[in-house]
Amino acid sequence: MSSNAESLTAAFDSRDLGRLVDLLDERVIWRGLVDDSHGDDHDQDGDDHDHDDGPPICTDRDQVRGVFERFLDGGATGHHIVLDEVGDTMVVDPRPEPLLPFPLHQSFTFRGDRVVLIQDYPDLASALADVGR
Repeated sequence: MSSNAESLTAAFDSRDLGRLVDLLDERVIWRGLVDDSHGDDHDQDGDDHDHDDGPPICTDRDQVRGVFERFLDGGATGHHIVLDEVGDTMVVDPRPEPLLPFPLHQSFTFRGDRVVLIQDYPDLASALADVGR
C-alpha cells in the first residue's frame, strides 16, 4: 500500500473530519454521478466544465468539508474502505450509514500528497473500469 493509500485509510479510520480535510488540495474537485436522477440537491451552476465523468459537486476544500459536515450533522456516518489502488488513485467503498437511496463508490486521486479529485460512481465495476482495472 502506498503512502497516499495509507494516509487516506488512516484519515478514514480516525473518523476525524479534520484529518480527512487536511488531505484535500485547496482546489479539489468532487464530481457527482453522471445520472443525477437520485434527486439530491447538489449546487450545480450549469456552467460547462468539460467533464464527462459527472457534474462537479464541489470545486474546493471548503465545499467538500461542507458536504461532509451536513452529512454528519444529519446524524449519518460511514466507514470508508479503500478497495484498490491504481497509480495515484484509490477506489473506495464509502459504506454510509444509513444507506443512501442509490448505490455509490468513489475514487480519490492524489497529486503529490493531496487529493485533487473525488469521483462518484454508480457501482464498483464502473469505478474499477475508470481506473483501468
